[in-house]
Amino acid sequence: MDYIKTDFKMSLSYFILNGFQLNPDYYECNTTLRPVGLRREFWGSYFFWTGILIFVLYLICFIAIATHDLMKTPAYKIMFVLGVYDLSSVFMDSIVTGILGFFGVAFCDCPRFIFVMGAIGYGSWMGCCITSLILAVIRICDVRPKLKIRKLYVGRRIYFFVGLCWVYGICAALFTKPITFSSFYMSWFFDPGLGKDPKLYRNIYHFFNNCSMAIGTVSLYGYLAYIFLNKTGDFNATQLSRYQTRVLFQAFMFCIFHLISSIMYTYMQYVSAPEFFILIGQIAWQFGSGSVCMVYLTLNRSIRKAVFQKIYPQILVKVGQAPVQGSSDSRAMELSAVQVG
Repeated sequence: MDYIKTDFKMSLSYFILNGFQLNPDYYECNTTLRPVGLRREFWGSYFFWTGILIFVLYLICFIAIATHDLMKTPAYKIMFVLGVYDLSSVFMDSIVTGILGFFGVAFCDCPRFIFVMGAIGYGSWMGCCITSLILAVIRICDVRPKLKIRKLYVGRRIYFFVGLCWVYGICAALFTKPITFSSFYMSWFFDPGLGKDPKLYRNIYHFFNNCSMAIGTVSLYGYLAYIFLNKTGDFNATQLSRYQTRVLFQAFMFCIFHLISSIMYTYMQYVSAPEFFILIGQIAWQFGSGSVCMVYLTLNRSIRKAVFQKIYPQILVKVGQAPVQGSSDSRAMELSAVQVG
């Protein structure tokens, strides 16, 4: 109970309810030891411009998802939620990070702005985690429709999981301690470096979330890849090879970046990690969110077609128009292979 009270006193909700003032017991900058800013022009430029590119591409894909006929399906409803969290994450972990790093901004230079951005970024990451895992379960059930767990989200029941995704991410942003930026490491830490006891800034929710994310992502997407590699259905050798490649690629994209960012961001909160490792963790966070739109544009034919039609509305785009012939199992495999979030 004491930990929960302390967490609330360091949260965005406390900040809002107390006249947009940070709790001086934890975030007072009038100390002898202040965090030092360091201009990181190269990395600042990198994160900013790659963030702009990823954000624009993802925004186009997001609009295509939101206006697509498949929004009626459970997968697309969850992909919509994931899109909101990913766009928010890219804005924070790339664009804002790039600006702060380029100018060498330290926490005490603009504590309120960094605090609010840290809360948004932290909540977005937590929301991305639970949404990605739920989407993985839906994909597995698309391939294995006889699984009993599928009954949990059919029909209007999917809105319970949609609500769960929103509640999980928003509560993380509002009611627990946020991450704060360090231009010296070009990354985000719960401890703002004000010389206080580092144990005050430990976030156990983040620790358990990241451990669950690392295990869950590898397990679920690994199982999805296993299903495709061992399920032939009505596919001939050429078709199976194509679907195997798609599934293995999506599994790799989701697993590698989420796994690295989950492990590295947890590790560097408790251990003094080398700068190189910290940068790897930050880049992995960026691509953990940003790679989703790359997967959409390369693997999801329906979204790719919708995106091209929005960019070139007068051109008939024929990508993915041919229906897949075969049994219900093969259609389910095709649906899961191209509905990549």
